[in-house]
Amino acid sequence: MKYAEVIIDITNENVDKIFHYAIPENIKNTIKLGMRAFVPFGKSNRLREGYIIGFTNETEINENLIKNIYSLPDNYVIFNENMICVAKYMADKYYCSLSECLQCIMPKITKNKFNNYININYENDNINELIENIISKNNQQSKVLKFLLKNDNIKSDEIQKVLGISRSPINTLEKNGIIKITPKQIKREPINIQDYKKTLPLPLNDEQNFAFNFIKNKIYEKSKKPILLHGVTGSGKTEIYLQLIEEVLKIGKKAIVLVPEISLTPQTVERFIGRFGEKVSVTHSKLSDGERFDQWKKAKDNEIEIMVGARSAIFTPFENLGIIIIDEEHESTYKSESTPKYDVKQVAEKICSLTGATLVLGSATPSIDTYYKVENNQYDIVCIKNRVNYNMPKITIIDMRKELEKGNMSIFSKPLFEAIKENLKNNMQTILFLNRRGHSTFISCRKCGYVMECKNCNVNYTYHLKDNKLRCHYCNNIENVPNVCPNCSSNYIKYFGIGTQKIEEQIKKYFNNARVMRMDMDTTSKKNSHQNILEDFKNHKADILIGTQMIAKGLDFPKVTLVGVIAADITLNSGDYKSSENAFQILTQVAGRAGRSTVKGNVFIQTYNPDHYSIKFAKNNDYIGFYNKEILERKIMFYPPFSNIFFIMICGDNESNVINAINFLHKVMLYYNQKTNFYISDVAKANIYKINNQYRYKIIIKAKEETRLKNFVLYCINILKNKIDTNKVTIILSLNPNYIS
Repeated sequence: MKYAEVIIDITNENVDKIFHYAIPENIKNTIKLGMRAFVPFGKSNRLREGYIIGFTNETEINENLIKNIYSLPDNYVIFNENMICVAKYMADKYYCSLSECLQCIMPKITKNKFNNYININYENDNINELIENIISKNNQQSKVLKFLLKNDNIKSDEIQKVLGISRSPINTLEKNGIIKITPKQIKREPINIQDYKKTLPLPLNDEQNFAFNFIKNKIYEKSKKPILLHGVTGSGKTEIYLQLIEEVLKIGKKAIVLVPEISLTPQTVERFIGRFGEKVSVTHSKLSDGERFDQWKKAKDNEIEIMVGARSAIFTPFENLGIIIIDEEHESTYKSESTPKYDVKQVAEKICSLTGATLVLGSATPSIDTYYKVENNQYDIVCIKNRVNYNMPKITIIDMRKELEKGNMSIFSKPLFEAIKENLKNNMQTILFLNRRGHSTFISCRKCGYVMECKNCNVNYTYHLKDNKLRCHYCNNIENVPNVCPNCSSNYIKYFGIGTQKIEEQIKKYFNNARVMRMDMDTTSKKNSHQNILEDFKNHKADILIGTQMIAKGLDFPKVTLVGVIAADITLNSGDYKSSENAFQILTQVAGRAGRSTVKGNVFIQTYNPDHYSIKFAKNNDYIGFYNKEILERKIMFYPPFSNIFFIMICGDNESNVINAINFLHKVMLYYNQKTNFYISDVAKANIYKINNQYRYKIIIKAKEETRLKNFVLYCINILKNKIDTNKVTIILSLNPNYIS
């Protein structure tokens, strides 16, 4: 082929297209699809990085104007053909440039790290004479030689440190052929295989065995349908994953296992490495760039067969992929909040369609969207209804309104307080959970449980402290904060706010002999702090673990027999249309941490709204009952999966430019929506109105058909760009985002 088709690593949409470059003779034998290339770009011919996504013999450009590729920085392929297809799919699906998608897929390229090892050069025929000559001089070179005569194959920096010398005498000895320096690449390993005990497959019970065989048969049938493994907490889903992977490896294929970032714990890693040893590698955001690149390279070079990781592990460059497993598939962390705003489940489906791999989604509390696809025959399903130990925890709902009536103003109800005391007495462990999410607070009455709700959207208002107003995140309606409860006229109505530090203070006040650990964003900022806290708690170095979502799932501590949910209302009243779903999921998941061994578990859920259906169904571990109620609510209110929500944000450092752009866009949308095919909100400030001196305004559009909605939005935005200079603002598009921000 004469020309390479190159995508330049510039995110500007004006250059988001294929550029043709001639292939010079010196690289014709080495250039391959999916490599990086340095190419001269623009009038100044500045060297820019690009990605080779195809080859051709034809071009519409004058051949005399076509420039040559300057160089290839790597000797290996970064993107195989399937990954290039995935990048194109993502660019179209998530409204971003192909360059952004390719950069998302590729690892951050880092240089190999080397240690220099020094030895005496005995290949030199005159070496003995040279050594007797230098040693007699009693200088720094002689110090080095004397050391090497006693210590062979030593690192250069180690010699310098021990002898207290500079690099100069070492360089001189090498130059004169007396020593030789051998660089050896350092393998950046995030895990030590030797730390994990080898395990053998466990016997499966009848339900597990049925699920295992069901999925195994689908793998051998090469079924194209994703499979939902719906199993209650503690039902042994991980053991099924392990044995499915063993089957996949037998037929010469490889596996990707995705877990939410917060669940990527030593326990998860331990299970996979314990079973498969050096066949496994791990990748996640807590690793350094060098560590992550080395794990990617190991997969590329066929040195491993299983990658366990968070969201970005979906792009592991396995050539012969057999299975993708997404554990806790309902988790919001599987959807990226930064560009490209990809949904890992959608990307996984695309990869499986290209590779023939099987997609398995596992959860005790599947997302509404996933279960809706099951009901509409888009996904297969297999269920496990019982725990391995057949010992589900007892769940008690505590009505905090009654606690208030009794004069209890503390954050602990009397039943939970007594249960903590009893658990400490029995030398068992307790988890106290608080699902605190950023700035999202709500207004509620502590006496009757009433919550301020938007009548237009059937979601709760979010309280904004800065302007002391209530705002709906969907229609942008604004209300004043009432002084008394509209329902019972009490003075106990105010915004709800409590944090993990406050809980820790109260625990230490009432249980001063208890050993307490806290796990939240403040205590897990350092590398390995997440793992260290959980390892210490597992080894019973603490009696009580207080935490946020990080402790809600994926953990298995035999001595945890008590779980307390301090405020279920925080999740329930988050101001999101998914709040009931999120509440049911998090309550069910955190309850699943109790009683996973032989001792019966107890769970106390504190709430001011004990009659809410999500709490009632969570108490009875009734997913189907919850789903049937929630899907009806979604249908009535025209929320996903019955519609699609398109979120548009325009931001910039000049507020008037932002306001002009978004108001113009809004007028264009209203003009082309005269038949009211789309719901279009008013223009409003974003919930966090200013970040890093960037002013942020939003519009929300809702419609049934995704393609029609997408085409409408993109058409209106193109008109905006043609009529107004948008170079000084940033336009952010997101379809069905996790949160309306």
